[in-house]
Amino acid sequence: MRRLLKCAALMLMALMVMSGSVWAWNYTEHVTTAPNNKGDVLIFPYFLALDGGWETKLTVINTDEVNSVVAKVVIRSFKNSEELLDFFIYLTPADVWTGRMMVDTVTKRVVIDSTDDSVLGSTSGIAAADICWAGASSNCTAALATKVCVLHQVMFPLNCSDDADYLGYSEVITAASGNAGARPLCKTTLWTAYENFKAGSTAVLNFPSVNHPNVLAGYMQVQNAVAGLSANLRATNLKDYETNVILDTAAETRLGVGARNNLLEVEAALSKDDIAMPYVNDKDLALHIFTFPTKLTVTTGGCALGQKTADGPYFGQYSADPDFYCVPFRLRIFDLLENSPTGGSPFSGGDTTVRRFCDEVNLIGASAFPYKEGWAHYWFTNAIVAGYAAVDAGSTQTHPLSYVGTPVLPTFLYVGATGLTANYGAWTDDFVYCSLTAATTLIDYQYTDSALGACVGP
Repeated sequence: MRRLLKCAALMLMALMVMSGSVWAWNYTEHVTTAPNNKGDVLIFPYFLALDGGWETKLTVINTDEVNSVVAKVVIRSFKNSEELLDFFIYLTPADVWTGRMMVDTVTKRVVIDSTDDSVLGSTSGIAAADICWAGASSNCTAALATKVCVLHQVMFPLNCSDDADYLGYSEVITAASGNAGARPLCKTTLWTAYENFKAGSTAVLNFPSVNHPNVLAGYMQVQNAVAGLSANLRATNLKDYETNVILDTAAETRLGVGARNNLLEVEAALSKDDIAMPYVNDKDLALHIFTFPTKLTVTTGGCALGQKTADGPYFGQYSADPDFYCVPFRLRIFDLLENSPTGGSPFSGGDTTVRRFCDEVNLIGASAFPYKEGWAHYWFTNAIVAGYAAVDAGSTQTHPLSYVGTPVLPTFLYVGATGLTANYGAWTDDFVYCSLTAATTLIDYQYTDSALGACVGP
């Protein structure tokens, strides 16, 4: 399967020349998608790193000009969300980190490459004098500034042979934030502050344990310098996620664990319905990409289908699927004149063929579309997903939550005579309820906190 998928991806690119935590402490302090593209969690919906020059550049910006931010970057595989790599970035006020997911031209292994001084290139010791930064650290003392190295880290070995490291997605999760001093600031000062924070001290930097500022912005760039192609896409931003544990690289960090919001709430924030995306299938070509960042496959017991589980509450309703938690969907395809293989118009009839998404990152190429140009309508068989959890860590109260929709990130890539284009699809925001049924008032976890959506009391 892995080899077939890689071949398919390579062929397409050639043609393209391409829960574990508590709930939020109240219903007005829950995680939502950020309409202004700034938050405390970033999700990059995919990356591509393939032979022939295809790479993905990640950019994370600290938009706060006063406070520093320490964030954990987690890179995951396309099929099972295996952790391919995790590391911290140290963003001083107004700082930016960049790194590239790429294929090493010598070893042919997928690596992350960075010459940015916001990331460690080595952790040879625990003392500040023993570390080196990936890039010149000009704001440090002369001795520390000379300790410069390059981050060129290969991905961790995969546990499952049907997975891959050339395709996947990544997350950036705020670990701590606070004022470590005015710009310019030596990164070693920030590193020392976070090490002290992990040890239980706030003497160097007053990191708050919660209420992290929503100041991170993120962008990704899919590019091929050989073909002269490049396209940018913003990250999906979550605000008010609120990590409330000490993050480290010694333990895996998964969405919905170690935060004021659990995985069900993250799913509610990401839920979508009736997805629409344009396509071209002529001299230009399109690739539709569907990412399920809350599926979070667990393969501890082995890689066989019967030995896998999925963390995301949404996926539990598909646990009996013989091919492992596959999400059913229907697809209706239209050309520019509203023609469809199933006949009718967008407002009559419908496709009865049930298809399935089985991976964390799923690709649908131009071969799926019988017309030269038009749009594709995806919709899911959406049951109401529901659950209970505590309002906060010290409370015995419980509140119900349910939502309608699918926690998915729909994006597309276009390539043609005018270059490469990347964007998100369009969708309908469906309902989130403070009840286990659809009979109560809407709470909108998706982009606003509606005054009509206030849920009070247990």
